[in-house]
Amino acid sequence: MRKTFYYIVLLIITLSCSEKKTPSENSNLKNSKSDTVLKTEEINQLEDNSDCVFEDDYKKVTEDWLNDLEIKKYVWDPKTNKAIVIYNGDTLTLYRGGCNHFISSVEFKTAIYPNKTLDTTLLRKIKEVACKFKFDNYCKKLSEGLYKKTENSNSSFFLEFEDDNTEDNLFFNGIQIIEKEKRTSINISEYYN
Repeated sequence: MRKTFYYIVLLIITLSCSEKKTPSENSNLKNSKSDTVLKTEEINQLEDNSDCVFEDDYKKVTEDWLNDLEIKKYVWDPKTNKAIVIYNGDTLTLYRGGCNHFISSVEFKTAIYPNKTLDTTLLRKIKEVACKFKFDNYCKKLSEGLYKKTENSNSSFFLEFEDDNTEDNLFFNGIQIIEKEKRTSINISEYYN
């Protein structure tokens, strides 16, 4: 009987010492748990973005590039992640940045129509853009006439350039020239791997 009495007293003490939570305290506990889950998800998203080798904020990197080139007038197109610049009468679209490859690219259209030959006026314009936007290898090789013209189809061809320094991890895509409806589209690009 004494044992039973001790068990009952122990049970009463245990029950009386336990906290009873009000509904609002239960709600706070749930909110605290969901806040922790949200914070954990935010940290995971940040960690996922940190897998990039290079800076992948195209707008920031492109704007820095334009500031270095002292180009103040441009329009940012958020749909394409490219800046639009009017340069010597031509409209240029350009961007810089990337996650696994750091790309620099300038594309422009001009009324100069090469008609399958490389007009000196067109070459001068391409060289001017390459030099202005710090495509140093293209700028130098165009000045020296060190490139190879390769035809791709009826309406496009490439200017290919030799890489003098294969150790620097900078790759040259060449300069693509596409003829469309009596206009010419030129794309100059390079990337770090």
